[in-house]
Amino acid sequence: MSNILPWHEPLWQQTLSRHLPHALLLYGVKGMGKSLFAQYLTKTLLCEKKQACGNCKPCKLLKANTHPDLLTIQPADIGKQISVDQIRNTIQFCSLTTKYAHYKIVIINLAEAMNRNASNSLLKLLEEPPSNTLIMLISHNPMVLSATIRSRCQKLDFNRPDKKLTYNWLYERLDNQKHTSLLLNLSAQAPLAALELANSMDKRQELFNSLMTLSANDPVKIATSWAKMEITLVLKWLLSWTADVIRYSITGQTQYLINQDQIESLQSFSNNLNLQHLFKLLDLQQEAYQLINTNIKPQGLLESIAIAWVELKRRV
Repeated sequence: MSNILPWHEPLWQQTLSRHLPHALLLYGVKGMGKSLFAQYLTKTLLCEKKQACGNCKPCKLLKANTHPDLLTIQPADIGKQISVDQIRNTIQFCSLTTKYAHYKIVIINLAEAMNRNASNSLLKLLEEPPSNTLIMLISHNPMVLSATIRSRCQKLDFNRPDKKLTYNWLYERLDNQKHTSLLLNLSAQAPLAALELANSMDKRQELFNSLMTLSANDPVKIATSWAKMEITLVLKWLLSWTADVIRYSITGQTQYLINQDQIESLQSFSNNLNLQHLFKLLDLQQEAYQLINTNIKPQGLLESIAIAWVELKRRV
């Protein structure tokens, strides 16, 4: 089935083999292709031939993003919430009769971004859903959603793909195929995220090189170089590196490390580091990650982290 990613096929068969519920919760880490799955299910259900033919009028309307029986809800911008007004519009949309298809479909992308009022309004819709309506909630972090919302959805777990399928899919698309396993490890086994990350491996190496020489450099200068990279990736890499240092400091084993291409550097760096200080550094970086989409300037966040790394190394 060419339109379904290979690791999606079990979930696709699971979905089609049972009566569709009024609500589906598609959850898993970012980069598993949950939105693509939802889009293809939408195309299949709204197609006149129920096979996403691409040629019928409903399929052409979908391609033009003008199908009247589909509504997509998502945050207005990165870091923004889904508002109660957006969910109220959803409720109104669901009350209308269908124009072309048996279903009216709502896709709520990044469902965990709903504010409290939006969640409460959605819950009312889920408790008394109109007939012939399918609501698909897509979430990277479903535990942020209320337990009552989760309980009213049939769940599709994208977190357990067939690793052979994801490896082969990624391997075929990489120029540097020796990084296939590493990229999947760095991306929580999410192949789409791993493919996107492949173009940033040189920047990642630059970041690690700067960490190893940080004590001999001005941390403000280093933070300025980090700020030229994508801050989300910088903080993810720093968190991954710190977690590996902690893992190695505790276990002395390398098989548990994520950054398998940096084992020698990790071993060297881990010598004599204080675990308590390492955990404090991990907390600082996690707090910074939570502040990415706020008004706090990235340069300031990165400077505080670089200074903390220098202090950590000084304590050795």
